[in-house]
Formats: sequence, C-alpha cells, structure tokens
Amino acid sequence: MRVLFVAAQFPQDFSRSVSGGLQRIRMWLDAIRSLGADLEILFFHGEAVATGSESAAALAQQLRESWGVRSHVVLCAREAEPEQRPSRSLASYFQAYVRPALALSPHLRLYQGKRQTDAFARCLDRSPDIVLFHRFHTTAPASASSLAGARVLFDIDDLAHRRFAREIAQPPRWRLKPLLYLQVPVLWWGERRAIVRSSRAFVCSETDRRYLWRTMGVRNVAVIPNAVARVEDGLVSGEPNILFLGAYSYPPNAVAAEYLIHEVWPRIASRCPKARLLIAGLDSDALTSFHHPPPGVEFLGFVSDLGALYRRTRVVCCPIQSGSGTRFKILEAASYGVPVVSTPIGAEGIDLVPDAEIVLRSSATDLAEACLDLLRDDLRARSVGASARERVRALYSRDVVVRRMRGVLTGDDAVEEWDGPDRRSEQGV
Repeated sequence: MRVLFVAAQFPQDFSRSVSGGLQRIRMWLDAIRSLGADLEILFFHGEAVATGSESAAALAQQLRESWGVRSHVVLCAREAEPEQRPSRSLASYFQAYVRPALALSPHLRLYQGKRQTDAFARCLDRSPDIVLFHRFHTTAPASASSLAGARVLFDIDDLAHRRFAREIAQPPRWRLKPLLYLQVPVLWWGERRAIVRSSRAFVCSETDRRYLWRTMGVRNVAVIPNAVARVEDGLVSGEPNILFLGAYSYPPNAVAAEYLIHEVWPRIASRCPKARLLIAGLDSDALTSFHHPPPGVEFLGFVSDLGALYRRTRVVCCPIQSGSGTRFKILEAASYGVPVVSTPIGAEGIDLVPDAEIVLRSSATDLAEACLDLLRDDLRARSVGASARERVRALYSRDVVVRRMRGVLTGDDAVEEWDGPDRRSEQGV
C-alpha cells in the first residue's frame, strides 16, 4: 500500500511539537506506520523553513528517530503572504473584503500556485493508493490534478469556514471587520466541494458530523475523535492554581488567554488572594499581558513535564470563544483527573456530562464562580476530575482511535452511512 499524506503543519522542534494539529497528524502517521505502508509526506511550509532534498531528508530522519515513522518527505514552500500596505482606497477595500467573497482562490492562493500544484503532481506520479489530506487548505493543489485511481480521504479536524466565522467576532476589532462575513459562504462551498470529492471525510465529533449533515447534506462523513494516551491516576492538587495551556500562535488561544487574564482572573483573585493563574505553552511571550502581568499571574512558557504541571494544578480553565474541532487540552486535563471549567464552545464536541464531568459556563462572572467553587470544595473537585478521567479513558483512548484509523485506511473498518441527525443525541437522551 502506498499512502500520500498532505499537511501544512510539521514538527520543527520535535521536543515541543505538542499542538492539537500535530497530535492529530501523529495519530494518523502512527496508524499508517502500523500497516507498514510505503509512506510519502508532502508538507507545505512557510518561507522561513529551509527547503530542498537535504532538508527533506533531515526531516524524514527526525520523523523516524522521534516518532518511529519511516517516510519519504517532500517539502514545498507556500506562496508568500501578500504585502499589507495601509490604504483607504476603494481598490484596497475591494481586495480585502469583496474579492475573497466572490471566489475561493484568494483563500487558497498560498497553496494553489504553480510550485504547489507541481509538487503535488509529482507525488501523484508515484501512484499512491491513498491520498490523505489534513485540513481544507491542503486540498487546493488537487483541484488541478486528476485523482483517479486513488482513494481520497479528507481529515477535517478544524472546520475552516466555521472557525473563520467565529473569529470575526473576536478581537482585534475594527469598523469594517464585519464585512469579512461576506467570505464565509465561499469557504463553506469550498469545504463542501472537498468533502464531496473525497471517498470519506473525517471530523472529530458527532457535533461536527451533525452540523455538516444539516448545513451541507453530506453523508460520507465519519467521526474519528481526538484522543489521548492513558496516564497514571493522581490526586487533585491542593494548591490553588488555575491553569490555561495552549500554543498562543493560534488566535483562539491567544484571545482566550487575554480574556481569562483580564476578565475572569480579577474576579477570582479578589475573593481568593492565595490563588495563582498559570499561563503555559509556546509563544506565551507574544501575549500582550506577558510584559505587564497582573498580580498572581505566572507565565511558564513551554512545559516539558506535563505530569508535574498537572500535579500542581487544581483547575483547568478553558474560556475559548472561537475555533472549531475538539480541544486536546480538555481531553488531556481530564486524563490527569484535573477538573475543567470551560465555555460551551471550548468543550464543543467532547462527550463529557456538564456539571458532573466538566463545568460549562459562558460569562466571565460565571467562569470565575465555577473556578472558585472547585478551589474551595475538595470533594467536588475530586469527583468532577475522576469522573472526567473515566469517561475520557472509555471514549478517547489513543490506542483505540489509532486502531480505528488503521481500519479506515485498510477498508476493514465499516464506517456507517448516516441518514441524519441523531434524534436521541439532540434530545439529550
């Protein structure tokens, strides 16, 4: 079996490659590795990354040594980002707001140039049996190629049009920003076309599958959830520490961290002076608050020992306001038995029972109150954390999900056709 895997993310530092997207990619690569398949990976990357055969060979070696994945790697640079020139001319408004709403090409331009389509075509010349695209934008080079003879799989762990629409409402804000909503329909259409062209598409949750059925009428979508490895049981920390963990180059994480620091945290600190807010993860120094942190807020940067971090964490707070897919950070915290307080969007698609296995709140006041409750009530904190841990072990076991991916690749896994929304799920049964 020959598999071509196409992605726009790849590990540049394997010791720190723990973002949700990279964890998802690694799960797929582990499934392919378990089959002993002949694997080729086409990675699209930014201009700052070295390219050429030597760099590709070095990355292939790192994949083999760090992840145990044997592959032939092809590196192809994305097109350069368009130069941003401040202007109030009518032409600049047209380019920024109207042209991307009339055609999909401006959204895919970074992946649809001659360099990208040629690289993809050369990979197809090696006659893969399966072409697996990770996320929507990587499908752009395929529009100029014939995929006849290959089984096309499309992994949509992050719905591009939905994430784009949600992020418009988040900071930063400017007067004409609502005009960006005009671009949502063309992104929706492009994502639907990519799903229809696929033999099978995969999302992270039943929530996303129902959403795609209702809005697009697509039936070839199956659920492959995000998942985490099992860790040893531990006790909920007695230290009054609240944690937010993420990669802050991802805008929803950056916005959520600032919201937590400026809107939620003051309400907690005023009533629990001994509490501490821990902001951990890559690129936290890019946050505005990093340079002038409020009292009680600690910026930890990248933390290599997650076990030690969670052992000193009483509550994980995830006030995500936008984005799509499901959050590895919530599954991970639950696997350590740490109770989670989240917004509904933050926990979207994760099958944890509200108030028993996770605490869901919407406003800053309610998020703060929920965190305070778990800081003060040992019994409730232990109960929520332990219940979430057992549910995650039952539903989101990494080994089980990787085996499901393997079955999808071989065709041994019978992925059921779906005729519509699950009425029992919609009614909360």
